[in-house]
Amino acid sequence: MSDNPTVQPSEQTLPIFVIQETSPMNPPAVETTPLPSTPASRAEAYLAAARRAAETGPEWPAVTGLPVDNRLGVVGAGTMGSGIALCALAAGLTVTLLDANEAALQRGVQRIRDSLYGAVARGRLPAAECQQRLARLHPATDWAALSDADAVIEAVFEDSAVKQAVMARLHAACAPRTLFISNTSTLDIDELAQGCGRPDHVLGMHFLTPAHVTPLVEVVRGRATSDTSLARARALAVRLGKLPVLAGNAWGFIGNRLFEGYLREVDALQLEGVPAARIDAALEAFGFALGPCRTLDMAGTDLVSQVLTARATRFEQPPAYRRITRRLAELGRFGHKSGRGHYLYEGRVAQPDPDLARVCAEEARALGIAPQPDVSDDTIVRRCVTPLADEGQRLLAEGMACRASDIDLVWVLGYGFPAHRGGPMVM
Repeated sequence: MSDNPTVQPSEQTLPIFVIQETSPMNPPAVETTPLPSTPASRAEAYLAAARRAAETGPEWPAVTGLPVDNRLGVVGAGTMGSGIALCALAAGLTVTLLDANEAALQRGVQRIRDSLYGAVARGRLPAAECQQRLARLHPATDWAALSDADAVIEAVFEDSAVKQAVMARLHAACAPRTLFISNTSTLDIDELAQGCGRPDHVLGMHFLTPAHVTPLVEVVRGRATSDTSLARARALAVRLGKLPVLAGNAWGFIGNRLFEGYLREVDALQLEGVPAARIDAALEAFGFALGPCRTLDMAGTDLVSQVLTARATRFEQPPAYRRITRRLAELGRFGHKSGRGHYLYEGRVAQPDPDLARVCAEEARALGIAPQPDVSDDTIVRRCVTPLADEGQRLLAEGMACRASDIDLVWVLGYGFPAHRGGPMVM
């Protein structure tokens, strides 16, 4: 793969980028050995082969003599930034955690300490190792503290202008060799790269929540990202204990692009009168680690609503589109953080909220949607899962994923899709 741009604007009306037919984002199919006979064993063998293909595929540039990136900067001390810092500390890196807000920085540092001390208390981490990790953590509010960073991952507010401003600050503060990585979950990497004078050093790495636990990361190449930068990002991901999967630079990349169709149906079902608890129960019985409404409450309906607001600048979103998520955010029902979302919370324990039915019914009446609550669990599952495969096929057609099995890996390892089913693309 050369250092020249390999991504070209699509001829579609929607602003999605597609990879040319000759790009390594469309490598030849990987040969696999015959799969065992039982469904669970077939799925296990399939995912193992998928992992090998993702790890060694021709989409990764064969660059030799890469520098060893030992000093990592993390910008943003929120939940995601703290999780990334924890992951890097566990991998032996020295971490500078930067946040312009001193109080936010201290909260992030305390979050890291609490996690490490908790691991010691549970017998999962030796006390000496805990102290060694904390000794490699350097909190800072001054951008100059990043001057010697080998790589910097920004994990700030999901807003393109904010992230572009961060890239500009990094360009001014960091050494010429520094790799700039955005942890954006949906935004255009090429837009973000405009914020600095070295777009060849910019790419995306979408860590999934919780960042220090989830074993996969989406790596997103921009038009100007060099082979060396992509190879360094892959090496960093592996060092952090993550499986890197290359994704195209389109809204939502792989994981969140599919997630949007899944959640669209979740909101539509609620507008039709199907309770959140029923939806969650049906999908958890199907095998998901966590139902979608509980997942939204964990993420925060306020943050999800902000993403939808940004998405509306690029895609048509009718009035009913994701209306329940947006309405809950308007009502201050943010989920865990506010004690109320799709459920009522005492700590992390979810209890059904009888008032949610009223909220959904009011929105349905305003939109002229008739109640249709008497659906089977199979129907709930089919409506939510079918869009995953449909969107996955569109990703492949657009060149946004290298292979169908990459999509399955992202969803099994990052979004809780039942591993014994292999993934949404092989259902």
